[in-house]
Parts: sequence; structure tokens; C-alpha cells
Amino acid sequence: MQVQEAIREKQKALIGMVGPSGSGKSLSSLLLAYGIVKEMYPDLSEEERWKKIGAADTEHKRLLNYVGQKFGDVTIGSFKYINFEPPFNTDRYNMAIQLLKQQGVEVVIVDSLSHQWQGEGGVVEVHGSMQGNSFQNWGKLAPESSKLVKGLTSQDVHLITTLRVKSDYVIEQIDGKNVPKKVGMKPVQKDDMEYEFDTVFSLNMDHTARVSKDITNLFDGEFFINEDIGAKLYRYLELGVDVQAEERARREEEEANRMSNVAKIRELSSTDEEVAKIVSDCEFKANDQLENFTVPMVDKLIKLLGGKVNVQN
Repeated sequence: MQVQEAIREKQKALIGMVGPSGSGKSLSSLLLAYGIVKEMYPDLSEEERWKKIGAADTEHKRLLNYVGQKFGDVTIGSFKYINFEPPFNTDRYNMAIQLLKQQGVEVVIVDSLSHQWQGEGGVVEVHGSMQGNSFQNWGKLAPESSKLVKGLTSQDVHLITTLRVKSDYVIEQIDGKNVPKKVGMKPVQKDDMEYEFDTVFSLNMDHTARVSKDITNLFDGEFFINEDIGAKLYRYLELGVDVQAEERARREEEEANRMSNVAKIRELSSTDEEVAKIVSDCEFKANDQLENFTVPMVDKLIKLLGGKVNVQN
């Protein structure tokens, strides 16, 4: 045990991508991985960049469906791939990561990590087949989780893992009608697995994400995961660039633009009855004053006003 000066060191990403089925975990992982590699190797061709990405797919070859598809400005290329079949034990997870690394991969996607817990040959299935005291048997299986965590946290590559969640439904009122909405609940893994990740993105059914854990302090509110998010993470973890300062500056500019647009809308509503009615309706639906509207809410209001406001971007 030694006392030394604290110095910021380069890090490898260890990312958790959590969400219900259909929330976009797999695609988000591919776009995030591409953003990391693009920032790492700006001079490589698209084909060469994708060869730096590898994936172990437990989801019945689902990741392959994205190859060749275009999302925004990114066309999913041919990445290194393992069709990861049962048994889903810890040793095979660690083996898959090592095999991809041997192929020169620098960003590994594990889709999904939940099978190690609740899949064929996973911890829950093994526990169910054991004889004797159930509680004591869980203790005997504890080394499996420790071995998995060590395998994830000791890698010299950037690692992105997806985790399923136990889904549930809530009832929301939309236009006076009760509509069921699918929501994510607890991740399917050991209870404290989220603590092991540097950053955890929680995805919703509209494919937007929030961070439930974030050592970088880069992310706020809801957003779509794209290659820019990956680039931002890489710059923070690997290069030590102060992207927090850049992000603060961006947020300050965004807030200044929001306040400017709000002031223009309020001023226009004082002279235009139609605008005043639209603003009033929006405030009623949001149960809040225009001055407290978020950036996305202000943007939606501007669209409703049909170009009557000279907005600040």
C-alpha cells in the first residue's frame, strides 16, 4: 500500500447498454463502437474501421441483420463476428472476447451479457440443477460472477455489453385513452453488475437513452446514441481531452439559445393571438410555464408556430 499523487490515466471503455427488447441496444452498440474506432483511426477507410470492431452475438445472429444498413451518416460495415451459442458459461464469454482480440479487434461488443446469468448453461440454470441447500448453492456459484467481472474489467480493449431487462407495462393516457406502454425494469444479471461499468446507458422503447451511471459527467437528459457519443467517450477515456469543458460550453450555448427563443416566442405571443393560444395550450398540456420548457419542448413549439419565430440555433 503506497501513497502517490493522483494522475489521470488513459482508460478503456466498459459500457453497459440496458433496455427492454426492441429498445435498440444492439444497433446503439454498433454505432457507439464505430464512433470510438472512427475517433481512434480517423485516417482508416470505412472497411478497415469496421474490422477493428468485433461482436459475440448470443441473440440468434440478430446483429448480422444490421450489416449493410444505413443509419444517419453511418453504413454498418462487415465487422468481426462470433455466433455465440450455448452453453453460456463464464469461461466461454471470456474465450469469445479473447478470440476477437486475437483478430485485431479493439472494440468488443458482447450482445448479450444476460445469457451468462439466465441462459442455457448460465448461472441460474446451473443453480437449479444443484442438489442441497439453495442458499448455500448460490454461495458456491459466487466465483462465477467474480470471474466474469475480472474478465470484463481486465481487458485492454474497449468493451460494450448489452443487458436485457425484465419488461413490464404501465398504462398511460394519450388523447383520453388508456394505452399500454412497455417499460424496462431490472437488468437480467446479478444484482450489482451495473456497479462494474464505467457508463450505463438505459434505453427506452423510443430508442432514446439516459445514463444511469456515468463517470464522465458528459451526458444529460435524453439523447440518441450515435457515432458522436462514441467519439466523445473515446476522447475522454483514451486521450484525456477535457471534453467535459467542451460539453459545458455546448450546454451553456444551448441554454442561451433556449432562453433567446423563449423570449422571442413570449414577445410574439403578446401581439399575435394565434401564437398566444398555441403557447397557452402547450403550457396547459405540459403543466408548466414556457420559461421552464426544455430545449426539445421549445423546438416542438417552434415547429407548431410554423416559422413565425426567427429562432436561435
